[in-house]
Amino acid sequence: MSFLIETLELAHFRSYKQAALRFGSDLTIITGPNASGKTNVVEALQLLTQGVSFRTANWRDLVFWGSDHAQAVLSAADQGRERTVKLDIEGGRRRYQVNDKAVRTSVALAGALPCVLFSPVDLRLVRDSAAQRRDELDDLGAQISGGYLRLRQEYKKIVQQRNRLLKDEQWDGPVYEAWTERLVEVGVAFVQRRLALFRQLCPVLIAAYRGIDPDCQLEVNYVADWAGGADPHLDTEAYAEAFFSALDNDREVERTRHTTTVGPHHDDLVFTLGGQGARSFASQGQQRSIALAVKIAEIDVITALCGTRPLLLLDDVMSELDESRRAALAEYVGTVAQTVITTANIDYFRPELLERATMIDITELV
Repeated sequence: MSFLIETLELAHFRSYKQAALRFGSDLTIITGPNASGKTNVVEALQLLTQGVSFRTANWRDLVFWGSDHAQAVLSAADQGRERTVKLDIEGGRRRYQVNDKAVRTSVALAGALPCVLFSPVDLRLVRDSAAQRRDELDDLGAQISGGYLRLRQEYKKIVQQRNRLLKDEQWDGPVYEAWTERLVEVGVAFVQRRLALFRQLCPVLIAAYRGIDPDCQLEVNYVADWAGGADPHLDTEAYAEAFFSALDNDREVERTRHTTTVGPHHDDLVFTLGGQGARSFASQGQQRSIALAVKIAEIDVITALCGTRPLLLLDDVMSELDESRRAALAEYVGTVAQTVITTANIDYFRPELLERATMIDITELV
């Protein structure tokens, strides 16, 4: 059973003073010229399902110019069950309500209405920094499990606190040692959760890439230099020993740079094609195929682990893909996931896909 998004209401949100949208149960295509507000709708849907924005971390950016308050409300249903998620933004702060009950953290949103977002930025997944690839995996884990999200948030806070001590050159004494011990404890628990998710995603990702490009074999490796390459045979104690050892070896480097230089926050996902690193040797088309395969794999993993179909958000990516990759993505559009697509050109879509789509002209909302 899966919740389906039915309506979205916006008030003083981004470019919308007031707007109401009704979505199709399978496929909705939002059309309009560039810079007309299509991406703002996608952002609102992501905020109401994941609790984060792919565009900004500053909540004031979401408020309509000249207003001091913004609101976005999503309504969804699932065979008799109803779910309403409301986001209020005022004074640079956010407040969420789920079915009229206040929720304090985005952990409360995890899992119920998962979504997979595919934007032009994601097409740079292979060649961009390791941080983007880590975030891609962690964003998936955070939607599947509130426990994953809590570990991620706790580990991030510990790294920030330990970095403050290093910046202030307080790297001796019981306080620093206590934070280091906590870093290892939470870091090991976090990387074990991350690796478990990676091992579930990996075969699905490889199969998805094979469906797009059957002539080239994709391999994916999780790289954690501090943990012996993330050996799957290591237990919790062995990971902790490896982490402590790596921190000890990098002690002088940390004191010089005033930052924690080893740990899960420096790990990477490495893609190879035909034995060569995709980041350096793959063509742009192959790199985009990998990014597309990642998104397809995320849909399958969410469906398998959550028992629910995710919402698929495609923000102007069809224009960035060639015909073969658009065709590969079209197989998932509106079938395995309720889909919302934004585009400035409907000519990218085949007639049979347009026939079953709910069409929204964004210029009629503003």
